[in-house]
Amino acid sequence: MRIPPGLSLLLIGSGIYWLLSSQLISSFTVLSTGLFQNLPTGQMAVRAVGTISLAAGLWNIKTDADEFGRLTTAGSGYVYVLPLALVAFDLYSTLVALTLRSQTVELNPFVASALRYGSAAVLPFVVSYLALSEGLALLMLATGRWLFGGASLLRVVPFALVCGVSAFGPFSNVIGMAFGYQTLVYILGGIISAVLSSVIYKIFKNASTLRASLFIE
Repeated sequence: MRIPPGLSLLLIGSGIYWLLSSQLISSFTVLSTGLFQNLPTGQMAVRAVGTISLAAGLWNIKTDADEFGRLTTAGSGYVYVLPLALVAFDLYSTLVALTLRSQTVELNPFVASALRYGSAAVLPFVVSYLALSEGLALLMLATGRWLFGGASLLRVVPFALVCGVSAFGPFSNVIGMAFGYQTLVYILGGIISAVLSSVIYKIFKNASTLRASLFIE
């Protein structure tokens, strides 16, 4: 059975995330922070799952590396790098917002813990975030082909939607820093996300080289 492109990066990103979360939030997810705080065997279980996931992802990373290289070296291949750029933009805007506005609080306990812990946690977190983002983007291209068929341009829709959703955080941060965090900020962030998704779809529609890279099996 062929492993779809993007899955290895998702496993790597998830593995690093779980290895960090076993130390930072003692849980698999921020939805249950501190679940294993007083249970060492639980923390060991999180680390074990993280290690297995990381090893499984690294075992087949060549599939994702080859696919990413093929896509980005095509004409207008910068579009496939957008998920990574949005991750960098999100992280940078978050750090700037926390620095410039003392009343701003990071609501994600995992991110907040990583920032308090310092570079030893922040650097692996960045790698995890990048791997998860690009892995999901590649997987969405495969999902689009499964949903709409290999000959339809609609196969790019899941990829475009993921990029749009990824833009919500950084653009909301920028608008919030400029005008203060209020409901309107998140509405505008949602609008920008929708516009970006539409722009990405139109870029694919108008760029023959991008379409060619997309339809190569």
